[in-house]
Amino acid sequence: MTVITEIKSRLNIVDIVSGYVKLEKAGSNFKGCCPLHNEKSASFFVSPSRQTYHCFGCNRGGDIFSFIEELEGIDFRGALKVLADRAGVVLIHENISVKNDNNTLYGVLDYAAKFYEAVLLKFPEAHTYLKNRGLTDATIKQFRIGFAPDEWSSLRDFLFKKGIPDGIMERAGLTIPSKENRSEKSYDRFRGRLMFPITDTAGRVAGFSGRVLIEGVGKTLGASSAAKYVNSPETDVFHKSRVLFGFSFAKEAIRRADTCVIVEGQMDLILSHQAAIINTVASSGTALSTEHLDLIKRFTKNIVLAFDADTAGITAAHRAILLALAHDMSVRIAQLPTGMDPADVIRTDPLVWVQAVNSALPVIDFYLDLIPKLYLDKSTQRAHISTTIIPFIALLKSSIDQGHYVGEISKLLSIKEEPVWEEVKKSRNQENNESGKQEGASLEIKNTIPIRDRIARTIEGILLWQESISQRIIDSEYYRKKFSVLTDTPIDIVHKKENSEELIFEVETRFQGNIKIKEELEDLFEKFEKETLRDLFSKKMVELKEKERAGDTVGAEKLLIECQDISKKFKN
Repeated sequence: MTVITEIKSRLNIVDIVSGYVKLEKAGSNFKGCCPLHNEKSASFFVSPSRQTYHCFGCNRGGDIFSFIEELEGIDFRGALKVLADRAGVVLIHENISVKNDNNTLYGVLDYAAKFYEAVLLKFPEAHTYLKNRGLTDATIKQFRIGFAPDEWSSLRDFLFKKGIPDGIMERAGLTIPSKENRSEKSYDRFRGRLMFPITDTAGRVAGFSGRVLIEGVGKTLGASSAAKYVNSPETDVFHKSRVLFGFSFAKEAIRRADTCVIVEGQMDLILSHQAAIINTVASSGTALSTEHLDLIKRFTKNIVLAFDADTAGITAAHRAILLALAHDMSVRIAQLPTGMDPADVIRTDPLVWVQAVNSALPVIDFYLDLIPKLYLDKSTQRAHISTTIIPFIALLKSSIDQGHYVGEISKLLSIKEEPVWEEVKKSRNQENNESGKQEGASLEIKNTIPIRDRIARTIEGILLWQESISQRIIDSEYYRKKFSVLTDTPIDIVHKKENSEELIFEVETRFQGNIKIKEELEDLFEKFEKETLRDLFSKKMVELKEKERAGDTVGAEKLLIECQDISKKFKN
């Protein structure tokens, strides 16, 4: 029995999907609203007998592996790890020095985490610091906190003995090449720092955040710079705009609580989990991004922000709140004692932190209560309400909610509602213009790897796999010719930047032992043809609108007929 077969035998797709989507019985199947695109009526179906899913709205479908890939935003190996953990299946890891790919980077980073964990035990000062900050031994172990020794190449030498080349260490963001002489060995990026591994959604170490032990003492215990925190650089597996510290630990709790608590620092996060508020993630000092919110929104639309109740805290949270409201998310604020962060509150009394989270106020109510306390002068209040609260009201989807808050501001400032509404409309128009530009850029990024190309990638993987073995189940030459009939684009264009061996491993792991490879391949071709027609239809519709704008009725009529023909083919 293969690993994939064993995982599938232990897991039911209904159980997996229902962890993300509310499903209802629909005959022998289950249905719900698709988590892969916004929809009001259910068009997402799960088949227990076939152990597959399909959405008739966005035309996505597959098995438990493709579902986790889509929902978690991870690659196949990441999905493999997530589902293996759920199924209790032990994965046998490859020798990470064999191939220079992303999986190698994950392996190197995991080695580094183990190294830092072992070193922590040899530095009582570092361990004592963590204990004094309120962390238990169990928590230190859970989050794999370690220590980077004050040496130029201790980690580098350790990894080199494991057979890891300098180039891969540098790609993982663990070492820095020597500037003086490129032939010299590289040196450790992190030195004399507490080390916090940052994991991706599958729980794989993707990067690190290193912290000095004593603030204001620059190089305490040999810290490599005076900066309080030094984070891993952007790498092939670490992107700070997409990674939230602690998310792999928190995601199940976020789903259960239907709320995500967002704090800023690692200690805030770790102590919050220790205080049983496990649905907490941390932005790790970086600005909350749209990618972060997209990740959270897969599990909940409700967030609680925790920050200092002072002017600096208001400024820091303003952009995050605007982004979240623009994403149609519900935002509440946990009010903390002035000058205290969550870690301070938890060390003083964990129950105060729990109460702050549970009694968090909706964001606009929070600011309507806070601004009059911070600014007694009415003119100053008006200015801050205009710049802070009005943009939030403009982003609300409910007209009733907007009317309620316009009335509250009118009472607070002792003015009529009309000028408040004018400010809301002005802010809404400005936000629409800005979000339109941002949405265009966002769509451009997301569409760089369309569904059609992902399907073609899987087809190419199957063909490469079959061509690499002696006992083939399918005629790859036949399918390559079939593919060329559907499109002018060579099938191998979709993996030109990817190692073919990696692609073969992926499909071999997924399909090995499957006696219905031919049927799977035919199904993929059918989906590819539909996506090709869908893309062509979208292209022709854009051309049609351009012809209509230009007043070219003859050209528009011709394109309309073409669109109708494509639509008929798609329905057939």
